Amino acid sequence: MVLGIGKKRPPPDPYLIKPIKTERFHLVNCNRSEAIKVTLPWRVDPEVLHNLMMGKPSYSKYAWARNVGKPDGATLFYHGIVDRHAGGTIGTHRLNLDRSGNASMAIVVHARHFWGKDVFDEVRTAILDHFSRSEKVNRFYGRVLSRNFSSIYNYTKLGFRLIGHDRQAWLSPITDEYCDTMHYEMLAKDWRDKRGLEAPT
Repeated sequence: MVLGIGKKRPPPDPYLIKPIKTERFHLVNCNRSEAIKVTLPWRVDPEVLHNLMMGKPSYSKYAWARNVGKPDGATLFYHGIVDRHAGGTIGTHRLNLDRSGNASMAIVVHARHFWGKDVFDEVRTAILDHFSRSEKVNRFYGRVLSRNFSSIYNYTKLGFRLIGHDRQAWLSPITDEYCDTMHYEMLAKDWRDKRGLEAPT
């Protein structure tokens, strides 16, 4: 018997798939085809692929579609970041939730005219507020390149704890150099306490 074959995917979580709004953005929960569409600009953007620590310098549309995975509203989530005023998707937030309640996260703002305008803080705060109030989420986690100064600044600003620094842990297909990585975490309970949010019921 081979474990995992025929295993059903969990159904979407009614709470976790609820809409999320911020002052400037709608965070739109995406199905697979929508996730592919909103992340498609990433596949040929060397700077984005490098910062995401992807394994190739570029991707075909087919290869990228396979790489995106299957958002299910239970363990894998993609949120398109939609400008509430001008319309249009300016970026995407991705969250993977495992069976132990670890939520690993990544965010990309591909609309460069929004860089330096606190999109990361606004979007990530809303994501943390929302997901931390689910009993299924215990811990948030992020891994970034040590030279990704904007991500390091934002994790630190949000109060995440640096838990590790791996030397020469990733070989970039973009720059062909070994890069250090850094690991950050925040317990859901600590975030709720920080924000004055109620615990899951």
